[in-house]
Amino acid sequence: MAFFIGNSFCRLCQTSEDQLVDELVMCSKGLLAKGLSFPANALQSARLPGSSAIWMLCANVEQGQAFKIDIGDPVRQISGYDKNEISLHARIYHLRPDVNAICHTRNPYTVYATLDGPLEKVHGEAALILGDIPLIDNDLDCESVTRASVGEPLRPIRTIILKRKGALGLGACIHEARAFVEILEEWAMFKMFARMHGSSLNVLTLEQLRSLGARYARSIKFGGRQSPVR
Repeated sequence: MAFFIGNSFCRLCQTSEDQLVDELVMCSKGLLAKGLSFPANALQSARLPGSSAIWMLCANVEQGQAFKIDIGDPVRQISGYDKNEISLHARIYHLRPDVNAICHTRNPYTVYATLDGPLEKVHGEAALILGDIPLIDNDLDCESVTRASVGEPLRPIRTIILKRKGALGLGACIHEARAFVEILEEWAMFKMFARMHGSSLNVLTLEQLRSLGARYARSIKFGGRQSPVR
């Protein structure tokens, strides 16, 4: 499996473990301020790139109860927390060397928008950023989720929807994982608003997504200008 891990360092959260924990708490509070919540027993986690030490934060962010585990033997080292949740984070980190942070949230719009199936591609920018989004309906089965987190070569999974439960954001840093779950929620809003107003969904075709993707890449590389003619 190939992953993009070349540009994963974040100066805002990956300079030291103290900084990492501070940003983990801050981003978790930011998610709550955005209207997202944390399922019971859910954990937010992060690590320094390439490290086997994972810092985890419980759902009660205000208490700041962060604790550290080792990816090689996560369950035996800590008590009082959901062992299945801890194992889930550790296994994803083991399988995905490009992932350095995991946000496990309960996105209200995402939960309701996916009761009848996966999200349709109604938000072009979100679809381009997030790519494939597995929908797991196995009541947080650790094996199913970790298997779905791998994805295909050069098409890494960035978010996973846990049906009726919430979502996982997998990022190269804390801020990226947080951004992914927020983008996912915005995507779900598009679908829910269309339903509320009784309008049909404008599902984007593959050709439309390719056109948007080409323009998006050009805007990043050339500041919106046409590529130079050679």
